[in-house]
Amino acid sequence: MKNLMMQDQHAFQNLVEEYQSCFLTMAYKFTNNYTEAEDLCQEIFIKVYGALPSFKGQSQLSTWLYRIAVNRCLDWKRRTKPGLFQMVNISEISPGLKTNRSTEDEVIYKEKQEFIHKTVYSLKDKYKTIVILYHFNGLSYKEISEVLSLPVKTIETRLYRARKQIKDKLVRQGYGGEVVEVQGI
Repeated sequence: MKNLMMQDQHAFQNLVEEYQSCFLTMAYKFTNNYTEAEDLCQEIFIKVYGALPSFKGQSQLSTWLYRIAVNRCLDWKRRTKPGLFQMVNISEISPGLKTNRSTEDEVIYKEKQEFIHKTVYSLKDKYKTIVILYHFNGLSYKEISEVLSLPVKTIETRLYRARKQIKDKLVRQGYGGEVVEVQGI
């Protein structure tokens, strides 16, 4: 930790390796564009590196890092004009993912995955952020509460409402609203 605070290159590289996947996933969920997500992830780490000397240790390092990442993602969204929705095949981002599904089942599965990702992308930021942190980054309610500086009950309520919105859209789309495993969770 001391080496990290002094902006030691090796310590920072270890930090990047530990959090890069989580932050890239988060950035992708906000940008819905893999190239933009890579750029945003790089911006996150540049911001982290510059802010390291100001880390006071009043929270866990991970909480502090996620707070920076979420804020950079929200800043990106505010400064970016809404454009055309771009879908990236998840299997292109994560090559090597193998399934035991038939070709027809695979097509249906991919369509459902794309619809779910599009639905998460379309949520209001206050819901989307919590869904991303909980389902895609694996943070607990308490950790999300600390990252966003919100009460745990607010996190629970917003996650419930977000899930309901996603389920309602699934039902309207004809997917039935059953529990769906989202690739990346």
